[in-house]
Amino acid sequence: MIDLDGTLLSGLPGNNPLGFLAALGAQAALDEQGLECAIYWTDQPIPYPVLEPAASLEEIAVAVLAVASKWLEGPALDETVDPKLKLKSKPIREYLARGRAAGTSGLLASCLLAEGSLDNNKIAKPTDLYFTAGQQKFVSVARSNLESVTVDELVADLGSPWRYGGNRDSLMWDVVDDRDHALSASDPSKTKKSINPGAEALAIIGLSRIPCFASPGRTLTQGCSGGWKSGEFVWPLWCEPASARTVGSLLAQVAPEGREGKRHDWYRAWGISRVLQSQIRRSDQGGYGTFGPPRVVWQRE
Repeated sequence: MIDLDGTLLSGLPGNNPLGFLAALGAQAALDEQGLECAIYWTDQPIPYPVLEPAASLEEIAVAVLAVASKWLEGPALDETVDPKLKLKSKPIREYLARGRAAGTSGLLASCLLAEGSLDNNKIAKPTDLYFTAGQQKFVSVARSNLESVTVDELVADLGSPWRYGGNRDSLMWDVVDDRDHALSASDPSKTKKSINPGAEALAIIGLSRIPCFASPGRTLTQGCSGGWKSGEFVWPLWCEPASARTVGSLLAQVAPEGREGKRHDWYRAWGISRVLQSQIRRSDQGGYGTFGPPRVVWQRE
């Protein structure tokens, strides 16, 4: 048994980007509701988050639903926005301005688009964590997940192994989405996906902790590196309770393997216990994104 003073979220594996983003979402939701809490990760082969002070899974779920309702009325996922976020320069500025004016309900806007980051067609180049393509529309999928998730689904995904029982569209942040055509009897893109609705909703809120920034030729996303077609996402796990503000600092400090510099020597002092990295892959047909299997690129001895 693990001796804990807080609430163990045993449904959110920290070595899966979806579980990591979902854990950030749980803390962000509580924080937005004025229920300040700290988060850290167990030091196990599969790490899980712990929230302090303790809160019941039902209390966390209620906070998530309250935030989801607020966000659905906010500007970042507004129904009038192009659901694929294919905006030109002026609409991008207007979109981000509405997000800033809305406070916490608009935080997600600056994690999706950056002013001045355009593709060759002068259309918004979104965050590296924008994995939808083709008939999947990011805003529509996010809205649908936040609108439909229930307390029971959130409680189940927070506290128990995922069951993949929800038959809905996904934002594709689960490592199991990385299905190789060569290992499948049929085209996996034509297979209806089952998801974990609670984890998906939590991860949408968690994405508000991963901002993106303008850069010549592309958008820079915190924690991401490489090119659009093939890149990397790196994220830290830490063993000391960290407030929401402290988490923001930790997320900003980790670097991809080989680019750590002096930070590598500082990880231990910051309470970081592990740094993981997953490859970001995009299909040649359609451009759908997925995360490759995670690997540990640094670990405390």
